[in-house]
Amino acid sequence: MPHPAPLHLLAPFALALALAACERAPPAQAPATPPAPASPAPDPPAAHTPTEAAPIPPTPMQRAHYACADGQRVEWRYFPQQGVAVLVRDGRNHELHPAPGSAATFTQPGLEVRLGASSLQIRLNQRPPIDCQRLSATP
Repeated sequence: MPHPAPLHLLAPFALALALAACERAPPAQAPATPPAPASPAPDPPAAHTPTEAAPIPPTPMQRAHYACADGQRVEWRYFPQQGVAVLVRDGRNHELHPAPGSAATFTQPGLEVRLGASSLQIRLNQRPPIDCQRLSATP
């Protein structure tokens, strides 16, 4: 019986065969002119370009400043379209609503403001009222 060839002698041949099998085929010749597409490509969707929104008109507001007997200055803002008032006191905004049956009294829980022709009166949590006088408008 013939002796089999040592494996270390067969390894280079096996490697050569494996590499030959992996060899790339020559590239196919590209056609002289590319084929025409079956149908034209659709246009890409139009990009969204936001339009400038119309400017929002300012909310009508009546504003007045008052000097109060306790030394504070307050600002009164009334928004007639909304029927709401804002008292700015101690740097805080207090939204007030008209009291039922009165056009000159505005309230929120714990706060009541009564308007006069050139004055207003603030009542906080049933304490004595604070009288305030309207200041002349400044430019």
